[in-house]
Amino acid sequence: MMTTLEACLLLQAIPGMGIHRGIKMFNHFGSAAAVFEASYSDWLAVEGIGTQVCIALRNWKSHLPKVTSLIEQIKQHHLEFLFLGSSQYPHALTFCSDAPLVLFYKGKIDFENRNVISIVGTRQNTPQGKDFCKQLIEVLKKYNPIICSGLAKGIDVIAHRLAMENGLETVACLAHGLERVYPEAHQRTALEICKQGALLSDFLPNAPFRKENFPQRNRLIAGMAHATVVIESGIAGGSMNTATLAHRYGREIFAVPGRPSDLKSQGCHQLIFQQKAQLLSDPNDLIKSLGWEEQPRAKGVQKALFQNLTEDEKKVQDQLLKISKMRLDELTLKLGWKVSKTAAILMQLEMKGLVRALPGKLFEWI
Repeated sequence: MMTTLEACLLLQAIPGMGIHRGIKMFNHFGSAAAVFEASYSDWLAVEGIGTQVCIALRNWKSHLPKVTSLIEQIKQHHLEFLFLGSSQYPHALTFCSDAPLVLFYKGKIDFENRNVISIVGTRQNTPQGKDFCKQLIEVLKKYNPIICSGLAKGIDVIAHRLAMENGLETVACLAHGLERVYPEAHQRTALEICKQGALLSDFLPNAPFRKENFPQRNRLIAGMAHATVVIESGIAGGSMNTATLAHRYGREIFAVPGRPSDLKSQGCHQLIFQQKAQLLSDPNDLIKSLGWEEQPRAKGVQKALFQNLTEDEKKVQDQLLKISKMRLDELTLKLGWKVSKTAAILMQLEMKGLVRALPGKLFEWI
């Protein structure tokens, strides 16, 4: 019987399949293994797959030797893996249309019921950028999120190191297979991360290391996070690419402003000007915007027998009636909104006496 790992690798090995078609097949049939149990006509019925890919799928057995070789390499490098659809997989990433079927990692990390904050920025940071990152991590420490970044020079590696210094877990998303570390100067930090988090990638061992790998890596940083913070960035570069992806996924973005003449802050200013990011000059504003602060419960609110709900309030009602209790971040992802909007609607419903806030950022319909 085909294992989940074999099925995921085999699906990726089919010529023309790619990430997006692979996800379509996964979602249509319910699992990677189920794809190979289906018929040609079943494959052809999946919208957007096309005849050529279906023809290639007919010959899936010819790719088994390659998959067997890949599994041997995975074992040689002692890699662990997370499968799309499992409870250990980064929950927020499952809502992305280009989520990897399998993630490889080294270290020890559990994403289940955890908040993730991604912090990115320039490789040539200023002392002020480093100081703000330090303040941000110290504020976040109380809430115990996983800190995610890309292990690059500058703000990325500063965020990883400060997270570990403050006892937080951190995840470094890499643009290559996990048999190497780039940049090599961060080998020691990478080893430390494996003890207090994980190195993570969707690239196979010994995959070619190319410049175009970085945008593929950046989608993980943006996709697994509930919010992305940009600390110093020029107009172009990896941080801006990550922010663009986070915006496309409908996630919260925060940008730290600098002086108007500072080239290293022009990207942050652009994100704020285009209203893609919220201005973040005080780390505590991040906590407020995400709704993580303890909210005092409304007193003396009497539930009316009949309530006129707005369209957005009805959408929240529909979700909360399906499940008795739901976390703010989970509700946000299901609705496809930003956290700030969801929190505002929940507050309106609390004032109407229709929703109750519970410990652990849970909400229930009364």
